[in-house]
Parts: sequence; structure tokens; C-alpha cells
Amino acid sequence: MTKSTTPGNDGSLITSLEEKMEADASSIYVGNVDYGAIAEELEDHFHGCGSFNPVTTVCDKFSGLAKGFAYIEFLDKESVWTSLTLDDSLF
Repeated sequence: MTKSTTPGNDGSLITSLEEKMEADASSIYVGNVDYGAIAEELEDHFHGCGSFNPVTTVCDKFSGLAKGFAYIEFLDKESVWTSLTLDDSLF
């Protein structure tokens, strides 16, 4: 069994490959995010798609500057499909 330090839906650590695969299946990649955007703006944009964990905006580990993309982990897989209706949308 593979150990991981990825946070789970309830804030606990994911401890198995199966749990990591489940988290990945309920997550989306959001690209072309404005460098000045904050997580709350993305949360507002995707709020109608379903419940999700806090948005993860990716930043450079040295400068702390945004890299222009984010991840959203929904609490259910159906919300992932709903979120696809927002593909190519602006916020």
C-alpha cells in the first residue's frame, strides 16, 4: 500500500492509492487563471457546480507568486461533470 501526504476531503491524510485515485477522479484542473485571482473568486465561479474542498491555487515555492492554475476537489464525481459546463468561461 502506497502512503501519501495528500489531504483528504475531511482534512485527514490519504493513506492508500485507492483513496488518492478517488480524490483525483473528483478533482479538476483550472488553467489560464489570472495571476491576480484569489481562491475566493474561483470558489464563487464554481459554487453552482456542487460542494468542494477549498480551492488550491498553485504558487511558486520560492517567490510565492501564482503560477496561473488551480485545482478544485469536489465532494462527489457528478459535480466534476457539472463543472465542465464552465469550460472556456471567464470569471
